Amino acid sequence: MTVVVLCLLAVAACVVSMIFSHGLKRPKINEYTLDQPWVSGPTLFSATEIEPMALARHFEPGDVEGGSASGKW
Repeated sequence: MTVVVLCLLAVAACVVSMIFSHGLKRPKINEYTLDQPWVSGPTLFSATEIEPMALARHFEPGDVEGGSASGKW
């Protein structure tokens, strides 16, 4: 019975939040197409900003970080 009451309270909270957010206006995002000139600066992503991952305790010198691939190209 407690689970049913908690579920009904959660549903009621969702309905109330949808009612109050119905008239909310969000800013329009301009869509970029390739025929428009690019006026923003470059976006740079660097793999050096990523923290090193923690390896499992059973790590051995023959193991490598990440995965490997094999196949015929």
